[in-house]
Amino acid sequence: MGKWKYFTDEESAGVSSDLMTRLDTARGLCGFPIVMTCGYRSPDHNAQIGGAKNSAHCKGLAVDVASPIGQFEREKLIWALGVVGFERLELCPRHLHVDTDGTKRTPCCWWGEDK
Repeated sequence: MGKWKYFTDEESAGVSSDLMTRLDTARGLCGFPIVMTCGYRSPDHNAQIGGAKNSAHCKGLAVDVASPIGQFEREKLIWALGVVGFERLELCPRHLHVDTDGTKRTPCCWWGEDK
Protein backbone atom coordinates (compact mmCIF):
# COMPACT_ATOMS: atom_id res chain seq x y z
CA MET A 1 0.00 0.00 0.00
CA GLY A 2 1.28 3.47 -0.88
CA LYS A 3 1.39 6.67 1.08
CA TRP A 4 -2.01 7.91 -0.11
CA LYS A 5 -5.41 6.41 0.52
CA TYR A 6 -6.82 7.14 -2.94
CA PHE A 7 -3.81 7.66 -5.21
CA THR A 8 -0.96 5.40 -6.26
CA ASP A 9 2.72 6.13 -5.82
CA GLU A 10 2.98 6.29 -9.63
CA GLU A 11 0.29 8.99 -9.85
CA SER A 12 1.93 11.06 -7.13
CA ALA A 13 5.53 10.70 -8.37
CA GLY A 14 7.21 14.10 -8.37
CA VAL A 15 4.17 15.88 -6.87
CA SER A 16 4.61 17.71 -3.56
CA SER A 17 3.43 15.94 -0.44
CA ASP A 18 1.36 18.97 0.59
CA LEU A 19 -0.54 18.98 -2.71
CA MET A 20 -1.15 15.22 -2.55
CA THR A 21 -2.37 15.43 1.05
CA ARG A 22 -4.91 18.05 0.00
CA LEU A 23 -6.00 16.07 -3.06
CA ASP A 24 -6.34 12.85 -1.05
CA THR A 25 -8.46 14.66 1.55
CA ALA A 26 -10.63 16.23 -1.17
CA ARG A 27 -11.23 12.75 -2.60
CA GLY A 28 -12.52 11.61 0.78
CA LEU A 29 -14.88 14.59 0.95
CA CYS A 30 -16.23 13.99 -2.55
CA GLY A 31 -17.11 10.36 -2.04
CA PHE A 32 -16.29 9.56 -5.68
CA PRO A 33 -13.00 9.01 -7.51
CA ILE A 34 -10.83 11.94 -8.56
CA VAL A 35 -9.02 10.95 -11.72
CA MET A 36 -5.61 12.62 -11.99
CA THR A 37 -4.79 13.18 -15.66
CA CYS A 38 -1.50 15.04 -15.22
CA GLY A 39 0.87 15.49 -12.31
CA TYR A 40 4.58 16.27 -12.47
CA ARG A 41 5.95 17.15 -15.91
CA SER A 42 9.59 17.35 -16.87
CA PRO A 43 10.48 20.66 -18.55
CA ASP A 44 11.03 18.80 -21.84
CA HIS A 45 7.64 17.10 -21.71
CA ASN A 46 5.98 20.37 -20.70
CA ALA A 47 7.49 22.11 -23.76
CA GLN A 48 6.42 19.26 -26.05
CA ILE A 49 2.77 19.56 -25.01
CA GLY A 50 2.74 23.35 -25.13
CA GLY A 51 2.59 23.91 -21.36
CA ALA A 52 3.25 27.30 -19.80
CA LYS A 53 6.94 28.20 -19.58
CA ASN A 54 6.68 28.70 -15.81
CA SER A 55 4.32 25.74 -15.27
CA ALA A 56 3.76 24.67 -11.68
CA HIS A 57 3.63 21.10 -13.03
CA CYS A 58 7.41 21.28 -13.58
CA LYS A 59 7.86 22.14 -9.89
CA GLY A 60 5.62 19.31 -8.69
CA LEU A 61 3.13 21.91 -7.46
CA ALA A 62 0.22 21.24 -9.84
CA VAL A 63 -2.09 18.50 -11.00
CA ASP A 64 -4.90 18.27 -13.52
CA VAL A 65 -7.92 16.13 -12.74
CA ALA A 66 -10.70 14.96 -15.02
CA SER A 67 -13.90 16.91 -14.64
CA PRO A 68 -16.76 14.71 -13.48
CA ILE A 69 -19.52 14.28 -16.06
CA GLY A 70 -22.40 15.42 -13.87
CA GLN A 71 -22.78 19.10 -12.92
CA PHE A 72 -23.50 18.24 -9.27
CA GLU A 73 -20.34 16.12 -9.05
CA ARG A 74 -18.28 18.86 -10.74
CA GLU A 75 -19.53 21.43 -8.24
CA LYS A 76 -18.95 19.05 -5.34
CA LEU A 77 -15.37 18.51 -6.52
CA ILE A 78 -14.77 22.26 -6.80
CA TRP A 79 -16.22 22.68 -3.29
CA ALA A 80 -13.97 19.93 -1.88
CA LEU A 81 -10.87 21.42 -3.51
CA GLY A 82 -11.66 24.75 -1.85
CA VAL A 83 -12.34 23.17 1.55
CA VAL A 84 -8.90 21.52 1.59
CA GLY A 85 -7.19 24.82 0.87
CA PHE A 86 -6.52 25.00 -2.84
CA GLU A 87 -6.49 28.71 -3.72
CA ARG A 88 -5.56 28.38 -7.40
CA LEU A 89 -8.07 26.65 -9.64
CA GLU A 90 -8.47 26.59 -13.41
CA LEU A 91 -11.87 25.47 -14.67
CA CYS A 92 -11.80 23.85 -18.10
CA PRO A 93 -14.62 21.96 -19.81
CA ARG A 94 -13.04 18.51 -19.39
CA HIS A 95 -10.53 19.04 -16.58
CA LEU A 96 -9.65 21.11 -13.53
CA HIS A 97 -6.15 22.36 -12.72
CA VAL A 98 -5.12 22.98 -9.11
CA ASP A 99 -1.77 24.17 -7.84
CA THR A 100 -0.01 25.32 -4.72
CA ASP A 101 2.62 27.49 -6.41
CA GLY A 102 3.18 30.33 -3.96
CA THR A 103 5.02 32.38 -6.58
CA LYS A 104 1.74 32.91 -8.46
CA ARG A 105 -1.23 35.10 -7.64
CA THR A 106 -3.57 33.70 -5.00
CA PRO A 107 -6.42 33.35 -4.53
CA CYS A 108 -7.14 32.88 -8.21
CA CYS A 109 -9.80 31.04 -10.20
CA TRP A 110 -9.93 31.26 -13.96
CA TRP A 111 -11.61 29.74 -17.00
CA GLY A 112 -9.39 27.71 -19.27
CA GLU A 113 -9.54 25.57 -22.36
CA ASP A 114 -8.75 21.91 -22.82
CA LYS A 115 -5.79 21.23 -25.09
